[in-house]
Order: sequence, then C-alpha cells, then structure tokens
Amino acid sequence: WLIKNLHTFLEKINRADLIERLSKREEWQLLKARSPFERKPLPKRTMEQFRDEIWDRELGKGGIIGDLTSFEREPIPLIATGELRRFVPVWENKKYIPPCEASCPAGLPVQELWRLIREGRADEAADVALAYTPFPGTVCGHLCPHVCMVGCTRTQVNMNPVDITLMGKKGGEAEAPKFPDVTGGKVAIIGGGPAGISAAWQLRRKGHEAVIYDLADRQGGKVSSAVPKTRVPREVFNRELERAKKVLPTIHLQQRITGEEIERLKADYDFIILAVGAQKPRMLPVPGKEKAIPALEFLFKSKEDKVKVGKRVVIIGAGNVGCDVATEAHRLGAEDILLIDIQEPASFGKERQEAEAIGARFRWPCFTKAITEEGVELTTGEVIPADTVVVAIGDELDSDLIPKTVATEKGFVIVNELYQTTDSQIFAVGDAVKLGLLTDAIGSGRKAAEAISDMLTGRRPKGDTREMIDYSRVKLEYFDPRKFDFTSAEDCATSCASCGACRDCGLCAAICPQGAITRKALGETDFEMVVDGDKCIGCGFCADACPCGIWALVENDPMVA
Repeated sequence: WLIKNLHTFLEKINRADLIERLSKREEWQLLKARSPFERKPLPKRTMEQFRDEIWDRELGKGGIIGDLTSFEREPIPLIATGELRRFVPVWENKKYIPPCEASCPAGLPVQELWRLIREGRADEAADVALAYTPFPGTVCGHLCPHVCMVGCTRTQVNMNPVDITLMGKKGGEAEAPKFPDVTGGKVAIIGGGPAGISAAWQLRRKGHEAVIYDLADRQGGKVSSAVPKTRVPREVFNRELERAKKVLPTIHLQQRITGEEIERLKADYDFIILAVGAQKPRMLPVPGKEKAIPALEFLFKSKEDKVKVGKRVVIIGAGNVGCDVATEAHRLGAEDILLIDIQEPASFGKERQEAEAIGARFRWPCFTKAITEEGVELTTGEVIPADTVVVAIGDELDSDLIPKTVATEKGFVIVNELYQTTDSQIFAVGDAVKLGLLTDAIGSGRKAAEAISDMLTGRRPKGDTREMIDYSRVKLEYFDPRKFDFTSAEDCATSCASCGACRDCGLCAAICPQGAITRKALGETDFEMVVDGDKCIGCGFCADACPCGIWALVENDPMVA
C-alpha cells in the first residue's frame, strides 16, 4: 500500500526520480518524537518581543483573532498603586436606601432599628420608631401588610425576611418621648385618624402647636371604628392612643368642620392639614342598591355587634376591605361567604389569608346587574342567593369638607410632592389624597408636617433623594439559609443583612492582600474605613467580599481625585 501510493505521491510533486531510492524497505527507519531534552531550545524573548513576534503575528493584531480583541496592549511590568491604579475602592456607607426602608410608605428606617438592637440599645430603637410613627405597635406590629418584609433582600434568595412585627410590638410598649416646648407655629388638623395624628405628632416633635378637629366621638379614624377586633388587640391601640393624647392635648371631637369653616380657620392658624379621609362609600349604580350595606357602615356596626348577617353573605368587591367584611361576617355567624369581583381580586396579605382561613370563597369575573330580595343578580342572569349583600368597592371624599380654594380630581384632593394643595396654606394627607395603606397615611402625615415645619422656620423643604441599593451588591452567603423562624427582636437584628450600612465586621480590612484598609474612629461611636492609596492595588477583593454592599470599585480618574 505504501509503495503503490508512493509512486502516485512522487509523480504529483514531480520527483519520480526518487522512487528507486525510497522503495528500498531495508533502508526505512522507525521514527519517534524527540524528548524535551533533545529539542532545540527556544530563543529567550522579552514580553514585548513575544507580543510583537509571536502573539500579534499569529493571533493578535494581524492574526486570526485580531478583530475580536480590544484589550490594552501596552505592557505594564508591575502591579500599580496610587494614581496608576485602573480601579479604586470607594466606601459608600449609607449612600443608598436599604430595600426595607425604600419599600415602607412611612419611611421607617427598619435597618437602623435592627442595628440599635444588635448593639443592645432597644430603648433607643423604640425612640427612633416613634420618631417616624405614633403607632408602631398597632401598624407595624399588627395591621400593616409589611411591605418592608416583602422588599427584604433575604427574600431574593428564598430566605425568610426578618420579622418587623417583633420590633413593632416593642415600640408599641414604649413610653411617650419628651417633646420640646411649643415655640413655633400653629397648625389646625382636620381629621383625627392615623394620617391626622401622624401629622400632629410630627409637628409637636418639632415644637409647633397642633390642634385636631374630628367628627367622631373618639380619635383614631377607621382603626377605631372599622378595623375588626381580631386584627389588632384593642388594648394595643388604646395604649398608643393614650400615648398620643399625652403630647397632643388639644383635640376637639364631634365637630364637623366644613369647607366654609376651614376658610374661616385660616385666619387663626399658620397652616391647615386636611386629613378627613374617604368617608363617603361608593355604591353600584344598579337597581336595588339600597338593599345592600356599604362596607364601611357594616364594619362600623359589626365592631359594636349591631348588625345581623344571616347565613349567606355576598360581598361585592374582593379587596382587603372586602376580606375584613368576610371575617367579621363569619364571626357574626355567617356560614356561606362569597366575594365577587369584576377582575382578579386585589386582596393580599393577612386580610386575604384570614378570609380564606374562615372558608370564604372568591369568584371573578362577575358583573352585577341588580340587587334583589333573593340576592345578587349577575348580567348573565344568574342569581347568587344572599341574606346580606355588602358593597366593598371603595370610598371617596366628602366634597362638603373641602374648601373651594382646594382643587380636586376624580374625587380626591390634588397635591404636590410636599402634600400642599392648590391653596398654599392648606395641605392634604391620607385617603383624602389617595386610597392606600395605613402606612401610606402615616407617611404622608409625616412628610406634610416636615414640609410645614421647614416653611415655618424659614428652611426650604427637601426630601430624601437617595436611591435604593441594588440587591446584587449585598452578599447573603454569610447568613444561615436554614434560619426560618425568628423568636425575638435580637434574633432578627443579627439576621439583618444591613444593606448599604456598614456593620463594622472588619472583613474588608482582613481580606485586603496589601493591608491597605484601616478603621478610623470618628468620635465615640462613629467611624469610617480608610484606603491607603499607596498600598491599594485596586483588586476589588473588598467590594466582592463586603456583606453589606458598602464598597464599590470604580474606574480611577486622577483628575477627579
């Protein structure tokens, strides 16, 4: 085979004259590879020569992958420090808002509370909570759907969020803080619900007089009159109301202040805050609507056990208020409870869970044609039997309570980012502006009060312009993923990732290969981590290892430095 094909090969290369010589089998030799010691030594080259003569010629600039490479070709024969570093680490402590705080409509600094508890300063943590809300026990401990926990970084990797309810209950038991004497302005607040009390509480914290006017015979708004007893222990809310009364002594109850009377009040007060809520129920424009009971009225009466529901209850509107109606109807003896809606129900959290737990059913889409003696007639012709029909499709503003100088749109007061209305002397907060959570009402009351305080003291109002920290910066590898249950506030505090705020763990200093990071004390408790640029090589180990996401590795710009 070899000799036959050798003829063909030699003819093709025009060397047929070699056939006789190469065909002598006795002269053939067995070939084998040279050992490393037999090979010709490679010439010694500098890195620059290798790049020019080998890399660029065969692969790089003019080679087969030259069009795919864009790296820096200038050789640097050392690891750079100082101004020559390509990247530098920056300690961005508290530059960004943690996800829990960013998620909370009341702006509660949840992470700061856990830090204080970690340091054994639980009383100070309670004081910080009371600086943001007069109702930490009622709202954070019981009624809130805890959107801060939904936003918790731990949930991004299927870890249980730290439990804010434990901190909320501690705050609910705290004593009233000492407020400064009244030396500032005078503000009237129309409405004694969570939004109004929150605004008054914040104004008193800053030394201003706050006078509350409320239509009801007891302050507290819907929490007092409509929230079911099962949602929050009465003693918890009563204790927090009493705490508020100690610092807000001027409360006028059972006074309906109309829009015209508010115009007259403007002469006696520096500012007025409308916290009148949404007390006017929305009803379906269908025949027989008078046979149904509005959800708010139902909840008012059920709280005093003054309503009979029968065995079958149909609730039109399957939001969280509808779920509250369902649980109350069950408590009052209803056996068959159905919530219907025109779309997938918007209910969520504890309200939805508790409604499902008592056996309430949900059905959608359902369009109501009429309310009859037999129950609810749908547009399909079906009649859903009911002894009691409750309409829970929301509430709206009572226009009689709004001055003519204040503009409204779609049934709510128009405000700017400071909650100031079209009348510069009047602010509006809570459900009067937009239906929302209790934390929305408390947060709007605080922000309006802060803006008013700034105006009264000659400062320009400004909000928090920080952005939320990116989840990817926080390293949760340092926390036990098997931790599912939290039994104490201290337990929660140690499990908090402290997103964006340094926990002073020293990991960055320990891991730095050059020992370039040191801790610098600032006073008795504060500190900062300092980078020695003459030692730092810009490797990024600190940024990659930091559990809290404090360090950022940025491109070096000597001109900026």
